[in-house]
Amino acid sequence: MRLRVQNIGIIDTADININGITVITGKNDSGKSTIGKVLYSIIRALNNNDASFNDAKSNFIDTKTEEILNLIARAKSSNEEDSLIIRDLIKLYFDNRIENFKSDDNASSTDFYLGEVNEKIKQHSSISLRDNILKITQEIEERKNISIDSTQFLNFELTEYFKLEFGHQINNFFLEKKSFADINTNIDNSSFLIKNNKVLLEKRPRNLPYKDVIFIESPLFLNKKKVNFNFNSLRDKRNYLNYRINKKEISKDIFSDNSDYMFDLKKLIQEVVGGDFSYNEKNEIIFNKKGQNFSLNNVATGLKTFGAIQLLMDNNSLTSDTLLIIDEPEVHLHPTWQIKFAEILVRLSKEFAIPMVLTSHSPYFIEALEAYSIKHEFKDSTDFYFAQKDKKGESSRIININNNLNIVLDSISEAYYTLEDIKDEL
Repeated sequence: MRLRVQNIGIIDTADININGITVITGKNDSGKSTIGKVLYSIIRALNNNDASFNDAKSNFIDTKTEEILNLIARAKSSNEEDSLIIRDLIKLYFDNRIENFKSDDNASSTDFYLGEVNEKIKQHSSISLRDNILKITQEIEERKNISIDSTQFLNFELTEYFKLEFGHQINNFFLEKKSFADINTNIDNSSFLIKNNKVLLEKRPRNLPYKDVIFIESPLFLNKKKVNFNFNSLRDKRNYLNYRINKKEISKDIFSDNSDYMFDLKKLIQEVVGGDFSYNEKNEIIFNKKGQNFSLNNVATGLKTFGAIQLLMDNNSLTSDTLLIIDEPEVHLHPTWQIKFAEILVRLSKEFAIPMVLTSHSPYFIEALEAYSIKHEFKDSTDFYFAQKDKKGESSRIININNNLNIVLDSISEAYYTLEDIKDEL
């Protein structure tokens, strides 16, 4: 899969291959994380769960129905006719609630309820009350009729995800050019246009290659205990990570065809961190070391990064159709652990076909990825990119550096040479 991006975040242009391991490096504020945010937003927006969507729709309708009741309860009656209308509306509300409890499918009762509310409120003398309630019933009608695969809903979800990642300025202040993202596969392509801070699906993919995406960013925040997230809160990548980590384990032999590989990989993680992660009787994440259990509160941040990978492996959240994005995985890791973590990620991607997008500005981690991709014969599936800022520092282009890693290593080494110059001056 190839991703083309223009004028999103600080990025001017980017053309990136997403297959095995994609590594993006560069200085701070150069757009390294932008690609991951774009991919996360698109994949999540286009792969919403039907059950969660329907729950969100029901919750929205219930909330708006409560708003109608609150408006009615506060309404003043100028005459006896208004009083009778308010009384009928209150009775109608409670009759509708009872009807909903009786039936699993409340669509027909909601239709009837909204129709009656509209007819009754139009007879009330208060123009503001009438307008407010008619506005709410219209919102309910619009939401009720939206399906999960409608372009209207997908555009809404795309915009919500992008705004969550980029705020209210998705495109670059300093660039005056079209803002878009394109995804191309061997089967088809899809296009996403950003206009007036809204994301619009121009061409919908028939088959998006990734059904899920998990984004691990630094600093890593893990919830100590399972949390029940609602539909809206799961747009947040940290919430979604915790939701996926705490997903119920499907089976013990989820990688039965590769059980030896899985055993070796988990053993490597245990050797590095000196233990493993699991759940106690309270369903809290704990770290087990030499027979002792430690609360997540007492575990170093670097250890938690390994723990997140291990727990995602344990419950089968990492699959070949799930894109794993890790933003600066080397943060909080000693150089020795950075190298070990690079080996774990290369083996995970190769042996279990897990696609990854990694960002980094650590020479240890980057060189380790290159070395292990060669050692494990995965070089052809590992791509390196560099986020190169323009001279004004207003935008950046992401360029492929597969044949010239020295570009990034020289950039990262600037700090070392600066220190050497200072020493020479002493």
